[in-house]
Amino acid sequence: MTTADDQEIAALLRSVPVPEPRVDVRRAVRDGRRRRQHRRVGGIAALTVLAGVGVVGAVQVGGTASPPAATTPALAVSPGETRSAAPRPAVTCQASWLSQPIGGPVAVASGVDRSGRHIIGDIGTGHEDGRVVLWTDGRPVVLPKTARHAGAVNASGHVVGTNGDGTGWVYRDGKLRFLATPPGYDAVLVHAVNTRGDIVGTARRSDDSHQAVLWSTEHPQKYRLIGQRGSSATGITEDGTIVGAMGDRPYRWTPQGVGAALAVPDGYPRASVESAQGEWAIGMVPGDRQGGAVQMLPVRWNLSTGAVSLLPYPGVSDVAGNGDVLVGDGAPLVVAPDGTSRRLPGRPEVRATEPGTYMAERISDDGLTVVGAVYENEAYRPLVWRCAR
Repeated sequence: MTTADDQEIAALLRSVPVPEPRVDVRRAVRDGRRRRQHRRVGGIAALTVLAGVGVVGAVQVGGTASPPAATTPALAVSPGETRSAAPRPAVTCQASWLSQPIGGPVAVASGVDRSGRHIIGDIGTGHEDGRVVLWTDGRPVVLPKTARHAGAVNASGHVVGTNGDGTGWVYRDGKLRFLATPPGYDAVLVHAVNTRGDIVGTARRSDDSHQAVLWSTEHPQKYRLIGQRGSSATGITEDGTIVGAMGDRPYRWTPQGVGAALAVPDGYPRASVESAQGEWAIGMVPGDRQGGAVQMLPVRWNLSTGAVSLLPYPGVSDVAGNGDVLVGDGAPLVVAPDGTSRRLPGRPEVRATEPGTYMAERISDDGLTVVGAVYENEAYRPLVWRCAR
């Protein structure tokens, strides 16, 4: 995260710990990141609907949006990053509904594990009442009411998140347990979990100081502080590599806890890392100022080589373990490391003249499962795209 991001998040948490606040922490964090990508919700009505479940996307309220034509953008590759010469097999994808075990006009799938088997999301009315849902092989389970704002799920089906009062939690084997808040800190923000159960996030004080934290799903009351004061953690890979920031510098820590700064593209003052899978990570750099706001540009790191690349499109949602980048707004697109792309299809039963507006939130390690939602008829419905080669 950048210094500006830290200040924004800290401002949201200065009043904790208190009973469930009106500010949705998970939404606030995601909103801050999405604002940097210029992903705006159209209209006050949409903002009201979205507030309860942490959904912020490019949405056309009161109408429909036609998906843009498929394109194959050329990736800007930095020295040291190579392209694959071998052609990739053709991929076909199909969109289908996720079942809704409870009612609510705002239902969005927001996360998927590396295997594509477990999916998480929120369902509610949009008035701070969103319930967390875990779909396993398509079968839904509604988590306890005391679990709010899911952040991630791993291949074992363990779900982690952050309640509105800044309390971290883990749902494992049908039981909900809370994560320890390190002494001297007021709140935590939980971001990611890997298959072996490592959980990462950031602890914060009321004076805006913060530090990255590592927990485990097996022992949620134990923790280890990562890096130094001023660090934050936003992602973790399967081997335990942690990504985040140290001050305003993008950073990574090895599984042994050794930290090093990540490269920043030439000509840019700083960068933030948002997530990582496999040997890849994605984040943002500040671009030009437009209309009084700084345009944030997406970047991708190869964690094995250290190479960093500017990506030539806005709205990047996630990166897969194979390097596929998910472009999530309107008519979602998956772009491979070699620059080839595929547009995710709409649902077959929807007429071409009424496609709705699609949001794609997360992608599995192999790039073959994508989750998100469609907005139409003044409601959001959760979707999964399943692809095959």
